[in-house]
Amino acid sequence: MGGCVILLVLIIVSYFLTSPSQTNSQLPTQTVQPSIVPVQTIQKTSPTGTAGNVASYTNSWYTINYPTTFSYQENPLLGGGISLTLTSLNPDSSNTLIAIQTYDPSVSSQSAIEKFFSSLNYQRSQITISNLPGVEYKGSLSIGGTLLRDDAVIFTYQNWVYKLQLTYSGNTENYNVEKVFQGIVTSFKLVPGD
Repeated sequence: MGGCVILLVLIIVSYFLTSPSQTNSQLPTQTVQPSIVPVQTIQKTSPTGTAGNVASYTNSWYTINYPTTFSYQENPLLGGGISLTLTSLNPDSSNTLIAIQTYDPSVSSQSAIEKFFSSLNYQRSQITISNLPGVEYKGSLSIGGTLLRDDAVIFTYQNWVYKLQLTYSGNTENYNVEKVFQGIVTSFKLVPGD
């Protein structure tokens, strides 16, 4: 029990470490919050074509598909933007957390987020997401004898910065969790602006 609590704290710390913050002096004088319209539609097949239930989520910026074995929670980001957190309804020992964050350009930049992952010596590769170029960082940190694993996809669209991040603990890769994250990344589609 104590080990699960420690791992959960480590995952939360990783989430906040990779989420750029700002000081009050950086706050814009006027913040416009786009409307958030979540939609959950149950489908009979997953985006990869395998059997199972898939839900759809849509907001003002993007739409994704995710397994119905996950729930989501939305939170506004300081200065504009949104953070969507997906968690498993069937918790396991890996404490899986998937977060999708959309940052106002006055709050953060792609280079600032990349700098953090580069400082951890994570492996960097090019990726295409929603027909746009992006970067993917993969790596792990050893904390108290347990590996905290990260996979982050980062790109910019119309000056807004997007970060899709998977964090979980485990001494070996969890291929099922990785497959869920890759399915979310593959299904990610931008909502056309006005």
